[in-house]
Amino acid sequence: MYQIWNENMKTIWRKMNEALEANALPALRKYRLRHVSTNLNVYIYPKPLMEDYLRLCPLSDEWIGLDHSIRECSQKFSLPSKFDLSESKLIYLSMGTLGSNNFELMSRLITILAKCKHRIIIVTGKYHSLYKLADNIWGESFLPQLEILPLVDLVITHGGNNTFVETIYFGKPMIVLPLFNDQFDNAQRAVETKIGIRLDPFTVEEQAFLDAIDNLLNDFEAKQRVELISKQMKESNSMESVVNRIEKIAKHPKIPTVF
Repeated sequence: MYQIWNENMKTIWRKMNEALEANALPALRKYRLRHVSTNLNVYIYPKPLMEDYLRLCPLSDEWIGLDHSIRECSQKFSLPSKFDLSESKLIYLSMGTLGSNNFELMSRLITILAKCKHRIIIVTGKYHSLYKLADNIWGESFLPQLEILPLVDLVITHGGNNTFVETIYFGKPMIVLPLFNDQFDNAQRAVETKIGIRLDPFTVEEQAFLDAIDNLLNDFEAKQRVELISKQMKESNSMESVVNRIEKIAKHPKIPTVF
């Protein structure tokens, strides 16, 4: 899947550069899909997870970070009535749009998780009607993720940046099953900061997957670490810093250049 994604991105990059060239505009750097602004560039990533990166590769003043961009929830979510959590934990599985629409992959994960002793909520994607979900599993094609995350004990995710950051914001340990692009970096970061486990969704053996779930649910130190990062994110003033920077640039913008 990563190879297919990579080739498609290269194709998009070439077409975008052709369009830019046709309009006498500067070309994009190799395999980049956007120019870098000389006024302001914003990245979204928890500061506690960025510190090592920034020591190795400091960013220029044109860059500023948001610890999160969590939006207010408008939907209300209630757990399925069949879920008795008195003797089990609650786990949330979301593999993103592309992962959820990979029928073979989702069938594999659902088959394994049917043997888990805990309750599972799954985002099933467009093939929802084709899955036969075990008694310990409940899912829908789409679910209100921000309403669900505060309720669960563990998240299993592809590691896309939105889900990755949101999971940490709500203080939940995670098992990351990366598919492509930044998901591999996020999976490795979860391992390095000891808040999660990285597994290959296509090759991980059934028992290894089930053991990883139980091990992480019983890892009190991992839970403490991610809850501390969550607290730091919620107390962050990064949003205010970004707003102040935007207001400052609006008054005194630099002459735009492309690099």
